[in-house]
Amino acid sequence: MDIDSQTLLRFLEPQIRDYGANIEIGDGLWAIFAVEAGDEITNAFARTLLREARFAHDSGLSADDRWTLYYVDTAHRAEAIHWLEDLRRIAAGEIRSASPAQRGLIAELIASPKPHRVAQELAGLIADGQISAGIMREPAVVRGCLDRLHQREPLFFAAFHALLSHHLIDMVVLLQRLIREDVELNNELVRGALSRDPFQQSLQDSAVGIRGLLTQFHVINPLDQQKNHAIENPYAVYLDLARAGDHLSLALDGISVTVPRENFVRALRSVRHRLYRGERFASFDTQSPWMHEAIAHGFRFIKQRLDRHRELPPLSALYMLERAVES
Repeated sequence: MDIDSQTLLRFLEPQIRDYGANIEIGDGLWAIFAVEAGDEITNAFARTLLREARFAHDSGLSADDRWTLYYVDTAHRAEAIHWLEDLRRIAAGEIRSASPAQRGLIAELIASPKPHRVAQELAGLIADGQISAGIMREPAVVRGCLDRLHQREPLFFAAFHALLSHHLIDMVVLLQRLIREDVELNNELVRGALSRDPFQQSLQDSAVGIRGLLTQFHVINPLDQQKNHAIENPYAVYLDLARAGDHLSLALDGISVTVPRENFVRALRSVRHRLYRGERFASFDTQSPWMHEAIAHGFRFIKQRLDRHRELPPLSALYMLERAVES
């Protein structure tokens, strides 16, 4: 489906606000869209969108024949709500949220007897662009993962290491939820003598990998090997992004340029929107037809940071940059 993003947003935003599968029009039936029955163009647009939906839906006229109502039943309501919001986020270039099925997978991870397989499935979803970096950013979920580490299960340590390696756990939330006992556990495993038991070796290897990633993102202070209390945002430190109020100080070609945070976020979302459409980041430059003066400095900084951190997939880097400047 190739629909102009602004056209899509002009349709979606009022529909989500006024209907969005939140208005019950019958017993267990929820309106997704409502379009004037005589508006053939807008009705065709709504049908085009719904052809891409993977849930059961139907349509019909209102009691007064004035409106065409597009609706789902209660069983498909949650999926429809997410689908609508996901469409809007993609069109706006915003960070995508987890679907109901993906949230179920994340919840399963904490109690699963095979957590490494769940972690591998989530890693596959991010590789395919189906989920965002930082998809695990609910404080209770992150704390639940940290709590399970204390059971010292080799498979869960391997799963947690995989989640961190693929940037699925939000580092801002992780820093907030990390406690002294979590750090002491990791220190104990990293500093312990290497075991001859293969499962225990796997546990120790994962602990070393976790420590390396937490240190890389400054969650762990490399000097004292403890939680880093000197920072609030690991992404801002890792990507060397300075903020003062509503403005950012961006280092561009050896010169510090002050940019409104709003313009920087617009640059991020302009780039992300095009990545969602399947365009390649390497093809973007300041001569791109969508470029304009308000976002040019922000784009140049983004380009420089992604060039410096080639280990990061572009969408993951954009997630980190946006989280680094959030209010």
